[in-house]
Amino acid sequence: MMGVRVAEDKCIGCKICIYACPEPNVIKLTDSKKVTIECIKCKSCLLCVSACPKKALTKDEA
Repeated sequence: MMGVRVAEDKCIGCKICIYACPEPNVIKLTDSKKVTIECIKCKSCLLCVSACPKKALTKDEA
């Protein structure tokens, strides 16, 4: 099953991935100002991966 992984050390909390995601409430900003992804809701379109300016999101095939 494919999904998206967040590298918290690279995430700057810019929210660009949230706006790029076509599904509501899949990507959320945490209290630590990093994003988290609800993998069950994620359709694996990878638009968030393409949109991330810091390459903090990557395809996860595990």
